[in-house]
Amino acid sequence: MRESSIASLVREIVINDAYTLECMKRGIINYSELAKRVLDEIAKRYKVKPSLAAVKMALIRLSTKLENNYDDIMKIIAKSVLAVQDSVTLITVPREEIGKVWRTIASLGSKSRFIQVTQSLGAATVVIAEEDADEILNNVNNVLEIIDKQSVIILVSPKEIVRTPGVVAFITGYLSNRGVNITQVISSYVDTLIVLNSEDAARAYSMLHNLIESAKERFLKSRLNNE
Repeated sequence: MRESSIASLVREIVINDAYTLECMKRGIINYSELAKRVLDEIAKRYKVKPSLAAVKMALIRLSTKLENNYDDIMKIIAKSVLAVQDSVTLITVPREEIGKVWRTIASLGSKSRFIQVTQSLGAATVVIAEEDADEILNNVNNVLEIIDKQSVIILVSPKEIVRTPGVVAFITGYLSNRGVNITQVISSYVDTLIVLNSEDAARAYSMLHNLIESAKERFLKSRLNNE
């Protein structure tokens, strides 16, 4: 098999394994053992069997790319800051109610302490300060879902986040792998909004704060070592 074909098969298998990817990004994995597992999966899934050495080499090369991407992600996180909005409500309405939602939001103007709207083809979800939720509910005839007792953690990052792949996925994976359930994620330019149950907000905020501090320390040590 050609080297490029082996690399493609290896990537196809590894890319869907979040835990393996995380270890590869951090450079903490036994490549000989991983190569055996990936080789077995290639044989089972694609009915071909490249050499174990070729699979291991493809994994090591992929790991180098992932580690570089991990560094880019951590640089973004190190320069990010956190903010929180407590006591918000999520209201999802169908397509025919979207116009009413926008008119209500326009009438609220800057009076509400928090409003965020996400519109898809068939619906719109409003994340709004709970004291203003009735302004939406009183002006629509049909509501698909209401989720109250929510909080929003806002991660404000440098503008490089727009061109750096995987930052939002890393952040959501970081929280979900630690047992935090996320209600909704909204990405708006340099802001990443994580909506979650208010009971989980303090714990999630602490986790992200520690992640930011760890990223800062990582690059401070790297800078000192290079001086």
